[in-house]
Amino acid sequence: MFTTFTTPGLTLLFLGVVVSLGAAFVWMFWEIEQASKPQLVKREKARGHHRAPS
Repeated sequence: MFTTFTTPGLTLLFLGVVVSLGAAFVWMFWEIEQASKPQLVKREKARGHHRAPS
């Protein structure tokens, strides 16, 4: 099945899969963090921790 792949080819394929999965996880955590920011801002305003205008 994989007899047509050489060792360098399999290595590049493996590295491509690892890098792609890593990028997907970083993107996922970035999106989760961006989605939670408005909720955090609303909580801080509700507590009255915002600065007075200067």
